[in-house]
Amino acid sequence: MHRLSHISTRSRSTLADKLRSAVGGSDYGKSKQALAAGSIAAKDENGEDFRELYVMPKRKLRGQIQLEQNTGRAEIKTRSRFDLMDRLAERPPRSEEMDPEKNKWSDVWPAARTFAASVVPLPVRMGSRPNVEKRAPFKKEGNLELVKIPNFLHLTPVAIKQHCDAIKKFCTPFPPELIATPSLAATCLPISVQYSTYIHQGTNIRDIRSRVVTMIVDVESLKLTENAQEKFIRLAGKRYNKESKKLTIITDRCHTRKQNLDYAHYLLTVLYHEANKVEQWAELKERSDNLQVEFEGSETKTKLVDLIEKAKTAGLKPDESSITEFGEMWKSYRNSEETVDKTREYGRQMKKLLGISGNN
Repeated sequence: MHRLSHISTRSRSTLADKLRSAVGGSDYGKSKQALAAGSIAAKDENGEDFRELYVMPKRKLRGQIQLEQNTGRAEIKTRSRFDLMDRLAERPPRSEEMDPEKNKWSDVWPAARTFAASVVPLPVRMGSRPNVEKRAPFKKEGNLELVKIPNFLHLTPVAIKQHCDAIKKFCTPFPPELIATPSLAATCLPISVQYSTYIHQGTNIRDIRSRVVTMIVDVESLKLTENAQEKFIRLAGKRYNKESKKLTIITDRCHTRKQNLDYAHYLLTVLYHEANKVEQWAELKERSDNLQVEFEGSETKTKLVDLIEKAKTAGLKPDESSITEFGEMWKSYRNSEETVDKTREYGRQMKKLLGISGNN
């Protein structure tokens, strides 16, 4: 009984119905076929039409298809058999078919791309092997080391020349005056921008150091008044070089070079406009508030004029025309570090101004 119940349970399954329908022919299960076709409407317990829910797509199982093919009720689709020799035949690499005289390398490799051994007609080798003196590095075919690194096969001298000739019509010629006289660049081009581009071996061609931008500005070329220039130097702080009179701005806070360049221009613009502002407290500025000691209006100049008058009374012949030269030397002496040479120059200028010979 257990075996019969198992068979009866199995006979009521959907798979058994499909197999029985496939073996028994088209007469078996006509009522179910008609029900599926819609000629007979199934009713539920309430007398309403039963709407079937298809969870799986209506397709034939592989066993059903095989049974239909074996019994002759299904057509066996024949496929054209491919020629094994044609499939095994391989075309030679492009590097062997290329003619160097007819094919331009810029047309074969026009832009940056991953290394392809079948295209590059060069016996390139890369990799490390034991006993390098006896065994050469690996060939280019199937060499992953050549695929990992970036290459510059698209930047050949001929390709670069073609690119330059193509964009030359959009460029303006470099001023010949600056080529003949390089010193004019400091006056005509007061702002210079410096940055570096790094090329290295790695999975990423980006380098974090390439974002750093250095801007050098000639402060003397800016249209600033004396008070505005002094305020500009105070705001710049250590970024201003007194000897070269140039301002150096280094920006590296942003992620890209373009952003750092825009930020450097923004800082220069803010410094310029802040220096030109005149506040009410700026009118209270006194001589002692200056960054440097000035010769004009100083007590030294007043005493020097009195000393020259006394020298004339004593019969000496002071050189009054050298007061300007002495004032420049005095300003440099007071506003810089004292050295032996500057002290000697101070004494020589004083003797020259008073008309005292070097032997006295």
